[in-house]
Amino acid sequence: MTVLTGPNIQDHRNETKTFKIGGLQENGQHQKKEIETYLSQIDGVDNVLVNLEQGTVTIDFDPGAIHTDYLRGTLRSLGHDILPQ
Repeated sequence: MTVLTGPNIQDHRNETKTFKIGGLQENGQHQKKEIETYLSQIDGVDNVLVNLEQGTVTIDFDPGAIHTDYLRGTLRSLGHDILPQ
């Protein structure tokens, strides 16, 4: 059995971040699909869940691969303001 160790092996634990965003409509299935599809394609993002009723986006991601500022910027580029929680 070979055990890999050393500086090239990184132990990253995923983080989950929930953003409250503006511009979501309760019947916005198109928006939900767009956000989930777009964010899911980003390297380091493992799961995306949009809750239309609460106006939130929950993202499970690897903080060693992607920063929360990038996720915020991506949501803004899709036309959604980040609201205080």
